[in-house]
This record gives sequence, structure tokens and C-alpha cells, in this order.
Amino acid sequence: MRLRTSVVVFLPCVLAVSASVLRAQTPEPARKLVADVIYNELHDRECDSFWEYRSVRVAGAQNVVREQVETADGPIFRVIEDHGNPLSDEQRRREERRLTELVDRPGAMARVKQEHEQDEERLKKVMEMLPSAFIFEYDGASQGESVRIAFRPNPAFVPASYEARVVHALGGTLTVNQRLKRMIDMDGRLVERVDFGYGILGHVEKDGTFEIRRVQVSDTHWKTDLVDVHIQGKVLLFKNVSKDQRESRSDFRPVSHEISLVGAKSLLEQAGSSRNQTAMVRGGR
Repeated sequence: MRLRTSVVVFLPCVLAVSASVLRAQTPEPARKLVADVIYNELHDRECDSFWEYRSVRVAGAQNVVREQVETADGPIFRVIEDHGNPLSDEQRRREERRLTELVDRPGAMARVKQEHEQDEERLKKVMEMLPSAFIFEYDGASQGESVRIAFRPNPAFVPASYEARVVHALGGTLTVNQRLKRMIDMDGRLVERVDFGYGILGHVEKDGTFEIRRVQVSDTHWKTDLVDVHIQGKVLLFKNVSKDQRESRSDFRPVSHEISLVGAKSLLEQAGSSRNQTAMVRGGR
């Protein structure tokens, strides 16, 4: 009787502990993890924080190094290298005139700010539709805090715009920090050609690629440190669509949320002077 009583008491405890261990070892559904990641990414974009950083931008014939500062009036940048070379005196004077006009002429930054906000709104819409546009599955075991998730088009998703149709044609992998629930990398490829108006209005070619990479820059903020897009096609009959660019960003430094355009221009001048001095030292060697 004592043995039977012990078993009756002990068995539920063993089952409860086993169930708890099993729950801890079972990962949450991939789609739920992605939805949480997207939620955090979208809310991080709403945070009031501005940063200065260095970028290397290659797009068509352009190949430049830029120093950029984010402000409430929009991002402002100074080109400090062109095709691997420091700017000539004439190029520096042109950059100075361009920046002076942006800072001093009323309304000159309005178009820059508008284009930046439109880009942010487009990216927000793309991020919002990701959880429903794709089917997600874990791709291999976790590597520390990071885990890779494969995604493919969800046939039940109905794109509501041309842009959504292109996004929906993507397949690839998403790497996330599963503890912080933040995106580390999204690497995709167009798995099929996308036709508009049965191809009469245009198309986007199959096998176009894109990659977006994110990096943690503070305890609470992440920033995009790589945008790599290569998409080809024709839209509206004879207008070429060539989104062929790569931009890598580094050396993120926080700046005051109260920074003015004048203050941002001063930071850019300091960065440009520092870069020129470094180039002169190297040249002297």
C-alpha cells in the first residue's frame, strides 16, 4: 500500500516535469517567431534615435564612400571618396556648395525628407505583409541565439499591389536572434518571373536577388548595415527597371535627437577632414 501510494504521488510529478522539459525543448512555430520579429522591427523604426555612419554605395556607374547623419529634417550626407579615391579640390567644392544649399535654403531639404519618408513607408508595408505572404519553416538547428528560417510564397496570400506581387514571388531564408526576436539577415531570390498585365505592361525577371542585413548598435537599437539588390525587368512597355545596387554601412555613432542641419553639416565636415588627413598620410608613405 505504501509503495502504491508513493507511485500515485510520484507519477504526476514526473509527468509534470517531463511536460515542462518537453515544452522548453520545443521551439515556437516559425511563423509566430517571425511575426514577433517583424513587430519588434517595426516598433524599432518608430523610436526617436538618430545616427551617424559611414556607407559604401555602388549603384550603376556610382561607387562612392559617404558619411551620413540622420536628422529630424531627413538624412544628409557628404561624399568623401569616389571610386576609391579622395575627392579632388573641385569635387570637394561641389560637395560644399550642395551641402550649403541644403542647409541654408529654406525648403531645400523638403524633397529629401519626403523621399526618405516614402522609402520608410514602402519598407513598412513590405514588413507588415511578410508573416502572411510566406510559409515559414525552420532550416536547420539553432546556432547559439540565432536560428535560420526558410520562407516560400504562401499560395493563399493575395497581393494587393504590383510591389506586393514582386515581394510575394520571393523565396529564401531569414536569420533571426530568437532570444531578442530581432532580424539579423534576410536573403531572397525571385523564384518566378512576375508579369504585369499579362506581360503587356511589363515584367520583372526571375532569379533577381536581394539581401538585407541588420546589426545591433546599442542595447535597444538595430540598424541596417547592408542592402544588396539586383532585380532586372521592363515595366510600362519600354521603361527599364534596374534595381542594381549595394550599400554597406558601418561605424554607427549615436547623435543628439536635437541635432540641427547646421550641426549635422559640421559633423560631416569633421568626418571629411579626418578622411582627407588619413589619405594624405597614406599617400606620404
